Amino acid sequence: MRISVDHMTQYQYSEPVGFTEHQLHLWPRESHAIHVRSFALHCEPEGQIRWVRDCFNNVVTVVSFGTIQSSLLSFHCEMAFDVAQENPFDFILEARAAEFPFVYDQRETNALRPFLEPHEAERRDVLDWVRDDLGITFQRRDTIPLLTELNLGIHRSIDYERRDEEGTQTATQTLERGAGSCRDLAELFIAVSRQLGLAARFVSGYLYEPPRPDGSVAFNRAAGSMHAWVEIYLPGAGWRGFDPTNGILTDQHFLPAAVASRPEWASPVQGRYLSPSEVASSMHVELAVRGE
Repeated sequence: MRISVDHMTQYQYSEPVGFTEHQLHLWPRESHAIHVRSFALHCEPEGQIRWVRDCFNNVVTVVSFGTIQSSLLSFHCEMAFDVAQENPFDFILEARAAEFPFVYDQRETNALRPFLEPHEAERRDVLDWVRDDLGITFQRRDTIPLLTELNLGIHRSIDYERRDEEGTQTATQTLERGAGSCRDLAELFIAVSRQLGLAARFVSGYLYEPPRPDGSVAFNRAAGSMHAWVEIYLPGAGWRGFDPTNGILTDQHFLPAAVASRPEWASPVQGRYLSPSEVASSMHVELAVRGE
């Protein structure tokens, strides 16, 4: 399957401002199933571009503007890639991980530590909510049914809403509100998983929705915006994707661009503007994901 993406993020300022370096997490994470065929980036104003791999092995586009000042900042990215069909259940767990709870070995524990540590801002024991509200128990049981039940439970219990303001709610805030965006639901799933002793990481990426004859929508997603979900590390299977926004495991329709231990480190566009005085600003995002 061929996928094309047209992504634009635009910032308007009430007067010319300067800019720090900006880091863009837009390049898809290539794998055995995803191969990038083309990638073109246009910046306004023009900046110097270089490419790096960050500590999470994401491909990051770094844009430097020097002393340039402008009242407009725009990043327009066009890309195309080939995606192989993928069965989300096509994996085999090691025997030690087939039943929950299980223990990571020492090598895994050392490598996965950033994805096992609960966030400092999260003080609530979210497992109480899982037990009391979702009715999910944690005594010895098969690992995959537990995770799919948790994924579906969050999907059914927390209302999905589009939330365009920056930042991610804590798991506690999402539970108190009973609603959240895709990144908020992902953060809740991560909080539960880490309190269960499971390595979990945040994923930001593109979600392709094949057109339906009746025009209906298959996925909960913010039209024109990137999507967020979670990956859990399972011995024998590696990192496996779960989307609590839609209550499903991820397949070839989910195209990761960045992973991180915290949501803000996977944000598509990261950087600041510079001004000696207060400046009014606005942001506009457009995203089109098409199949060919």
